[in-house]
Amino acid sequence: MYEVLKDQLKNLESMDLRTRYKDFFEELDSSFWDEERYVPAVGPEDAEYMLIGEAPGANEVEEGEPFVGRAGKKMNKILSEIGVERGELYITNLVKIRPPDNRDPKKKEIQAWEPLLRNEIRDVNPDIVLTLGNFASKEMLDTSKGITQIHGQIFSRRGTKIMPILHPAAALYDQSKTPDLKKDFKKAFGKQESGQKKLTDI
Repeated sequence: MYEVLKDQLKNLESMDLRTRYKDFFEELDSSFWDEERYVPAVGPEDAEYMLIGEAPGANEVEEGEPFVGRAGKKMNKILSEIGVERGELYITNLVKIRPPDNRDPKKKEIQAWEPLLRNEIRDVNPDIVLTLGNFASKEMLDTSKGITQIHGQIFSRRGTKIMPILHPAAALYDQSKTPDLKKDFKKAFGKQESGQKKLTDI
């Protein structure tokens, strides 16, 4: 019964995104589309916080939701520890199709899906966008600087506040990164002990 309800929810979520942005999906080149590898965004359409990753992985395709694998569970644990509900966040990716062999998205794939992401940012209108990891952060900020140089800082791009955050997967492979990851999330959600959110030039 649970599996049936989960599949129904997945279909509704996919339908919502594709119905809301019908024109985009109708115009999307078929070479960038694959129904079986498609993972829609999840979360409130009026969320204060938007999280952006690079692309879905195998677990995300199976579950039909971004960040549900080991990295997602790591993120959920940290969010819970700092008193943030995952359900309050809008979570999406640069591209909504899992790349073959779990490779990074190609530039042409990112460009193909960029209009949809811009529409999501415009319509959700979050207080701040959190980019997860090196790849998404570089793309969203159009910078060559690596995540270790810019994480935890707040930038402004096209009128949107953006904070790059270490990818939760990095803390899985290197537990010593967990404190910095948690610190990034605490700062993003205003849970840090002191200090104001400060805009940084890039």
